[in-house]
Amino acid sequence: MNDRQIQIISAATTLFLNEGVGVSTASIAKAAGVSNGTLFNAFATKQDLIDAIYHRAKTAMFDALHISADTVPHRDHIKRNWDSYLTWARANPEERRVMHLLQEAGLASQSVQIEIAQRGAPHADWVRRALDQGYLRAPNVEYVGALLFFHLDLAIAQDLTGDDLDLAFDMLCNSIGLTT
Repeated sequence: MNDRQIQIISAATTLFLNEGVGVSTASIAKAAGVSNGTLFNAFATKQDLIDAIYHRAKTAMFDALHISADTVPHRDHIKRNWDSYLTWARANPEERRVMHLLQEAGLASQSVQIEIAQRGAPHADWVRRALDQGYLRAPNVEYVGALLFFHLDLAIAQDLTGDDLDLAFDMLCNSIGLTT
């Protein structure tokens, strides 16, 4: 990704969060300090721009997490990922918010969603193993993921730190039946 694309993504992210994803490409170009033509040279369509924003945010999130080859899921592994996500999310609040916005609105193209799902597959496999081996108790992998992100986002919204953040993590572990 080049500097111009990053400049456009940054402007679009701010506008999406402040005005919604229906904001015009002309407004995005103006906020980025480029012409419409330059915007469309960087991203052929608005969908391509949306996909780039979503892909960039989700990739950054996954890059912050850790995969363990351990066959036995451990609380320490989940805690490392909890802490890593919180560090990333607090350092990149707009990126986290736009990632959720685009995900909840279902605006990323199917091809980008598939690519991101493949990127997250090792995490899902780890959770699936934990469920199969009885180290976690939950209805399914998707439920664990949704519950994890709910707890993380609630901890961020409440600006939890120290003992309160530790308590929130304990509550997550209890809610997924973590046994190790």
